[in-house]
Amino acid sequence: MSQSKVTDMLLYPIKGCRGYSVEQVVVTPMGLLGDREFALVKDGERANQKQLPDLIHLTAVWKSPDCLVMKYPSCEDFELDCSLQQELAIGQIQVYGKDVPTLDMGNAVAEWLSKAFNADVRLAKTNGPFDWFLPLPEFSLVHGEPQTKFVDAAPLLLTNAVSLTDLNSRLEEDLPMNRFRPNIVVDGLEPYYEDELASFNFPNVSLARVTVCERCIVTTTNQETGERKKEPLRALSKYRKRENDYAGGILFGIYLTATSSGELAIGDNLE
Repeated sequence: MSQSKVTDMLLYPIKGCRGYSVEQVVVTPMGLLGDREFALVKDGERANQKQLPDLIHLTAVWKSPDCLVMKYPSCEDFELDCSLQQELAIGQIQVYGKDVPTLDMGNAVAEWLSKAFNADVRLAKTNGPFDWFLPLPEFSLVHGEPQTKFVDAAPLLLTNAVSLTDLNSRLEEDLPMNRFRPNIVVDGLEPYYEDELASFNFPNVSLARVTVCERCIVTTTNQETGERKKEPLRALSKYRKRENDYAGGILFGIYLTATSSGELAIGDNLE
């Protein structure tokens, strides 16, 4: 285990947008600070790359704790001041059929995003913590726990670089790790050994395994061009598919939650 370490960490400030790497980050039981703080809202529901494939072209990077800079091809950059919450409209959106209390980030950013995507969309954040709801046995560690982020299932997603090397050995063309949109990438573990570990202990933070991550069509999307093909789901389905699935059964990566808050940095060893 001493040979295993963190080799990359990524933030996706807006759910579905391009990720960007950071050298160090604060980890909390609700996820990485600054990660998936916002979501696009379309037709009253949060949108991801399934509903808006062009989200792959949206870049969002924190300039400061209260300033998010957004970029989109052919559009001027937009700087979002996140400190003006007292002026935001209160509402709610649908997530997995449940109402989540939200704050609308205003008309200016909605107009910018609607022009970029050529669709009527708005930007929202949660209006404080709400009880996360995934009433499946596998998600017992996070079901009912406070959450403020637009996570898919659990607060963190970890992948193993050696597992990707093994997968690529089965493909005609190597795929990059961004197909799996992880928050944390480790190296030095045996292929898929991440599935077996109950906890991931780093020098300043401990993470608990929630369950394996079952993958969707987003993994088949080239995160640079938007082109979709059959891999890696076709290859993974031949040796990484289980019957007792919750979302298709094709596995790559694991969901985690932090047992307490702490800092994580590139190069931290898995103890």
